[in-house]
Amino acid sequence: MLLMINILFTNFCVFVTFIYISGLLSQKYVVGVQSPSFIVKINAGLLFGIYGIILMYYSYPINPLLFADLRHLAIVVIASYMGWLPSLIAGILIAAGRLLLLGLTASSAIAAAGMFLIGILCGLISRFRGHRLIKMMIMNVTGMLVILVVMMINLKSQGSVFEFFLTQLIISVLGTLVIYALTEYINTSNKLFLQMKKNSETDYLTNLNNLRQFEQLLSERFLEAHHFNERLGVLAIDIDHFKKINDTYGHAVGDAVLQQLSRVLKDHTRSFCEVSRTGGEEFSILVPEVSPAEISLLAEKIRAAVEGHSFDPGDGTRLKITVSIGAAVHPDTIQASDAGDLLKQADRELYRAKNGGRNRICTATTLSRYTRLNA
Repeated sequence: MLLMINILFTNFCVFVTFIYISGLLSQKYVVGVQSPSFIVKINAGLLFGIYGIILMYYSYPINPLLFADLRHLAIVVIASYMGWLPSLIAGILIAAGRLLLLGLTASSAIAAAGMFLIGILCGLISRFRGHRLIKMMIMNVTGMLVILVVMMINLKSQGSVFEFFLTQLIISVLGTLVIYALTEYINTSNKLFLQMKKNSETDYLTNLNNLRQFEQLLSERFLEAHHFNERLGVLAIDIDHFKKINDTYGHAVGDAVLQQLSRVLKDHTRSFCEVSRTGGEEFSILVPEVSPAEISLLAEKIRAAVEGHSFDPGDGTRLKITVSIGAAVHPDTIQASDAGDLLKQADRELYRAKNGGRNRICTATTLSRYTRLNA
């Protein structure tokens, strides 16, 4: 019996290592914050199914055809955090692994059917509301009851069944408590990581990309466009006479205008455009795969939308503002050697728009075909 306890403890330690690794792999998926996609759920089910199969290598042989381990906890954990689909996938994979690795016999078929049933039951339990620890305990006990039935069918001696079962039940219950504490710690750590990542990339006032994130995105998109010989457009936007708004109405009104302007910019750009706040009243938009004519149309659409929008800071005041916009497109308006050159050209066009009277757009002149070929 002491040997069984030692092997099950090893089984538990191996599984805890797997959970820790999974936590590192899933930093951007936090339960209750971001819902994982269908593909992520499938991959999670496959991963924990593989974990369950590996745990079979650290099993205690009750007899030549029956083994005790904690593989069912792989189903319990993934069902608790990811739901019914990964639970079912993990159950199927562990059942298949039982048949393939340990031989196609009557005992293996019964044990495999038990794992498949555990996958179904844990998936059903996961759909009920309740504290996660309580659900994990219910899943664990349910799984152990299924294992008890498997043991009773496959073992001749009923006395030894309960001896083995009681030992495995106690270890699995204690293991569930430790695993719950670990998974919650990992989930909380991932949540803090996501929050810090968001804070480092997002403008606190408008929830747009901040300057740091814009520069990172600009560099990445430029390298992609250069590598795949694609176009990349940049819009540099500045609010006209914004200082007057702050001086006349106060910074609270100015902040409200910035927040509402950010929504106007998002509403009038395509979903794959990257909108950022890069300064006090300065905004930038990355527009992939766009021609100079198309980016001019987009800039005019934004300019007209801002001019026609009535800004409401919440104190009954209705404000009208305008913006000036500069546009540049790689490689049509500049054969940029790096992302900074493209941004500088958009900024030059912005200043040209402001010097030309504001509330207007300026797009860099398209290079001639000869210039582009010989640049």
